Amino acid sequence: MPRQNPVGQATFEEFLELEAKSQTRHEFVDGFVFAMAGGTDYHNRLVTRFLLTIFNAGEEAGCETFAENMLLKVDSAAYYPDVFVTCEEPLEGVSFKKTACLVVEVLSDSTEAIDRGEKLLAYQKLPGLQAYVLVSGLSKRLEIFRRMEDGGWRYEAVEEGALWLPCVNVAVSLDGLYQGIPVGGAGA
Repeated sequence: MPRQNPVGQATFEEFLELEAKSQTRHEFVDGFVFAMAGGTDYHNRLVTRFLLTIFNAGEEAGCETFAENMLLKVDSAAYYPDVFVTCEEPLEGVSFKKTACLVVEVLSDSTEAIDRGEKLLAYQKLPGLQAYVLVSGLSKRLEIFRRMEDGGWRYEAVEEGALWLPCVNVAVSLDGLYQGIPVGGAGA
């Protein structure tokens, strides 16, 4: 389902200027600017736990891990992934990155269609992306799209145990990630 109701149009440079001054976060897609939906405490817990699980492993791999407030530019779009890992050269004061080896989105009612459609297709264009992970807000479930050696993608869903992540080479425990979060509470 395509996005609805852009708040305006801009070049990418104009968009970056808007974001630098705005108290509301926006995403940029093909010259259109879209306001982002807010999250719940459960959504925030899932993002934070995922970040904490992979942060040190990302640093050990020589990479940086970001959550929610760093833009990831992909072709003619720029998104704020919930969590992503990039191994590109760190630069002081930049407001966006151009590469990622791992991208994570926590699903909600208002973003699920975009995360499963538009963002999946966009992120798969990143040459160094090894995995795209969707974290369910309705059930204890992680979905992963893994890049295969031949360039194709393999889909896997995990509902118990742990999910091994490439790029950072660490396992995410579903029990640990969802501890104290009622099924159906993380969405919205």
